[in-house]
Amino acid sequence: MQRNVQETVRILRRVERLDPDLVEIRFDRMTSSPTLSKIRDATDHPLIATNRRRNQGGLFSGTEDARVGTLTQAALNAFDYVDIELNTRNAREAVRRLKQHGAEVIVSYHNKNSTPSQNALESILKREKLAGADVCKIVGTAKSYSDSLRSLVFTNKHAKRTKLVCFSMGRLGIPSRVLSPIFGAYFTFASSSSGQETGSGQIPIQKLRALYEEFGLA
Repeated sequence: MQRNVQETVRILRRVERLDPDLVEIRFDRMTSSPTLSKIRDATDHPLIATNRRRNQGGLFSGTEDARVGTLTQAALNAFDYVDIELNTRNAREAVRRLKQHGAEVIVSYHNKNSTPSQNALESILKREKLAGADVCKIVGTAKSYSDSLRSLVFTNKHAKRTKLVCFSMGRLGIPSRVLSPIFGAYFTFASSSSGQETGSGQIPIQKLRALYEEFGLA
């Protein structure tokens, strides 16, 4: 989540040594139009393009056309995944166009205040599927450990039939971030290092790997 392409490429090359399964590139902090081909050329690892709006926990404050335009350019520059919010204007049409450009589409929902109820989670997942998601992402904020448990139970229920990413943010959401892949989630998020978090409750990739080794999963 850097301010320019040069810094993004520098961090990306450092992250390469950690051998992540995927790398998310956050464009919402960049202060100028990025040259996406330079980012794509810097790594062979699969890339996720994200340009998060403020009302979904990001930093982008420009026009919607500009925001989606950057995501379209990412798809055209061979980014493997593009993340687009469920409440994006004409989301289904946006998803269709991104797929035409060769990217798989993550349709995402973020709640900075709470973790949705079970019924709400079901409704959100249904809407993401109707939008055409290849991967469904639902992220709430944990106010208690039971919120983490709700995310994990929901993941366990649906992940066998859906490529699903579901956990809760915040300190009390850390168990759901760590354990969600064990319950079937398609992937989870870690920071590249301490201080490089792009979401509340992220832990560094090396620490996450160490935990999985303790679980006998690495």
